[in-house]
Amino acid sequence: MPSRSFCVHGHFYQPSREDPLTGRIPNEIGSEPYSNWNERVNDRCYRPNAEIGNFGKISFNIGPTLTRWMDVYATDTIKKIVDADRINLIRHGVGNAMAQPYHHTILPLANRRDKEIQVKWGIADFIHTFGHTPKGMWLPETAVDLETLTVLAENGIAFTILAPWQAQTRGLNWNHPYNVRLPGGKKITIFFYNDAISSSISFSPNATTNADQFIDIYLKDRFNGDGSDELVIAASDGELYGHHQPFRDKFLAYLLDGALSETGIQTTYPARWLQEHAVEQEIEIREKTSWSCFHGVTRWSDVCGCTPSALWKKGLHNALDLLANRVDGAYIDRARTWLKDPDEALEDFIHVVLGEMDYPKWQSTHATTGFDDLNSLALRRLMQAQFERQRMFTSCGWFFEEFDRIEPANNLKYAAQAVVLTEAATGQCITEELLPSFHAISGSIQQTSAMGYFSTLVDQFRSKIQSL
Repeated sequence: MPSRSFCVHGHFYQPSREDPLTGRIPNEIGSEPYSNWNERVNDRCYRPNAEIGNFGKISFNIGPTLTRWMDVYATDTIKKIVDADRINLIRHGVGNAMAQPYHHTILPLANRRDKEIQVKWGIADFIHTFGHTPKGMWLPETAVDLETLTVLAENGIAFTILAPWQAQTRGLNWNHPYNVRLPGGKKITIFFYNDAISSSISFSPNATTNADQFIDIYLKDRFNGDGSDELVIAASDGELYGHHQPFRDKFLAYLLDGALSETGIQTTYPARWLQEHAVEQEIEIREKTSWSCFHGVTRWSDVCGCTPSALWKKGLHNALDLLANRVDGAYIDRARTWLKDPDEALEDFIHVVLGEMDYPKWQSTHATTGFDDLNSLALRRLMQAQFERQRMFTSCGWFFEEFDRIEPANNLKYAAQAVVLTEAATGQCITEELLPSFHAISGSIQQTSAMGYFSTLVDQFRSKIQSL
């Protein structure tokens, strides 16, 4: 008899909130009585779901910027989460955790090299956290293009999850995965979540007050009964379960551990499904689409119908693109003589960030011989600048309509730090040539122009660097 299976995917993520100078998260307005939003969401969502065992029953991804914070400030929580994946790995041969690109960059808006860095760093963080290679990778905002899927496949990723409208077809069967053919003869499997049930979970609080009723009203009719094994996937922000909607951690626990057991509907997750089923059908994707904006990926680069007054977004993206090119140019110029393979060295630098390798070991592996202490310090600053230059493209900086928020401010901090570190490493002043691009941004941060704010940040960071 054909099986009916159900999977909940939770996207658990918080952006980088750390001050680039101190490495600590400053007190954040609105997170009271906690000092920052990570603490608040952990107490209301991550920790309760881990304690009640929900991470072992769902498919999930945790953003690397969140796992790094948990490693220090929520060690019991992250240990329980890792243990949940490990139990599934031992029991079924595949875990239920998925990887995520490191800084939650909107990959279709990134160049190929940035796509590769974000994916490779995300995989490295996953291995560091979970102790095994990932089968799947959740894309930030499920934003996708063919080049992104190609990069995933080239790095050993077997599948991802997309929204149904990201498929280039009218006859999509949401309950079955599809393969996408990629250049070079490669392929990747796409699972599509059920839009109706996912939207009900995310935007209709009454839908998730009673697990038995949820199954009767929202789930049972989502199976086609087409004579084949079927998988219905519901995808939502993981923070919904206890943070955005109180008590939904308990709803999730009873849904997956009690209510479903009476219906004959099984629970599973994509990696396990692929282990038990062959995927034969093929699909084409719609380029530059996402799950949270019907205007493709415009929300993170320009004005769209979701944020019609956000005139500042295009200017901010253009300014940071220009800054990235300038910082990259300085890196390549020095790296040609300082590093054996600049690309490999940058990919490997994530192991320094993760604490798996100290900087002297990294330098001895990747740097050319005859390096003195002065060049060693300059190289280290260049590598730190590259990390900040990746971090400044965190998607949250463009998600909301208002420029006067903490997310764009944080992205500008990381951008300023990338510039200052590059200047300190090369002895060249690049700030003045970049300032006009920030003047073109319309909007304000605490009543200060973007150019003035950025210039002030550079001065502050420059003074700090010089005092070290």
